[in-house]
This record gives sequence, structure tokens and C-alpha cells, in this order.
Amino acid sequence: MNKKIYYISGAITTLAFLILALFVKIDFTHGPFPFDRPIQTWAFHLQSSSGLTYFFSHMTNIFGDKGGIIVAVLLALVLFLLFKQKEATIWFAATVVLSLALNTAIKVIIGRERPDIHRLAAFANEAGKSFPSGHSIFATIIFGSIFFICLGKLKNRSSKILLGILCIILIALVMFSRIFVGVHYPSDTIGGFLEGISILLLTYSTYIKYQEKSKKTN
Repeated sequence: MNKKIYYISGAITTLAFLILALFVKIDFTHGPFPFDRPIQTWAFHLQSSSGLTYFFSHMTNIFGDKGGIIVAVLLALVLFLLFKQKEATIWFAATVVLSLALNTAIKVIIGRERPDIHRLAAFANEAGKSFPSGHSIFATIIFGSIFFICLGKLKNRSSKILLGILCIILIALVMFSRIFVGVHYPSDTIGGFLEGISILLLTYSTYIKYQEKSKKTN
């Protein structure tokens, strides 16, 4: 494994996140980027579909505060108890804790207000700041971790590509769910994705290092 690729990629996504965060902090703490509004309007029109409203409302709740904790704990238990992946469990848990801590701090620092239009009634009282989207970070950590953990175990290139596509689709669905219910700007979800993928890329090599050390010890 070429560790430099992951570090360089992580540095690039981190820089992209910092640039986006800087723009938000300077000019967009109380409103959308120019590209946000058309996407919000499109999502609002989709709310007329009861099927989509049901789907995205449940999708966003699964990765909320309570649902997200349950998903994370279940995944950690599966990794540790079922697949006996001690290093993977530790890495996954560490990235979850790190992402939660960073997200909390960055939300306070940036201080962006949530959108006040096109909200579904069930999400009218959504509290907290808007940038970056915690659901988007969490989904990126969850599905990104699954992809990276499986990356070294899948021998077939097409299997890796299919898993990568599936994980990207699931992350994108969670990201869009936050726009659909009206509690985040699209730029919030992009920021969440960039933060989450940066954490994964910058820590993946360390996980692999300790995994290889464990194999040699055993």
C-alpha cells in the first residue's frame, strides 16, 4: 500500500474543507451559497411525493443523534465479535469519536444558521448550527470505514469498485436527505463529506500499520 497516496489525498480534501469553511465564515453564516438555492428549490419540489418524503425522513433519522449511535455501536460489535477485527473496531470507534468532537467544535466556530425555508413540519424545530452537516460526516465515516476495511480483504477489483459505488450512493442519499427535509444547505453536506473523508484518509494508514503489526505478532 502506498501510504503517501492516502496522506496526499487527505491533505487535499482537508484543504478543500478549510477553504469552504472559510468562505462560509466570511460571507455565508446567514445565507446560502449561490449554488445552494437551486438545489434547495429542487428538493422542495420533491417534497410533494409522499414516498420520497417517507424515505428521506427515515433515512435522515437513522443517522441522527440516537439512530447514529445505535448504528455505530452495532457496527463496532459486528466488527469485534463477529469478524474478530480488533484493529478495525478501534480505528472505526476512534474516527467516530474524532468526527463528533471536530464537528461540535467547528459548528461553534463557524456559527452558520440553519436554512429557514422549505422545512418539513417534522423537522421544524431542528436545533443547532448548520455547518458542517453532522449526518453527512457520520454517514461518510460509517460507509467509508466499511469500504476501507473491506478494501484489503476483497481480491476482485470489480468487487471493490461495486462496494465503492454502493458506499458513495448511500452517503449521497444521507447527504441529500438533510437538504430534502430542509435543515441543511447543500454546502453544509459537502463540508460534512469533506471533513469525514479527510479523517478517514489521514488515519487509514495508521490502521493498516497496526493491523500488519498484529498479524506479525500472531
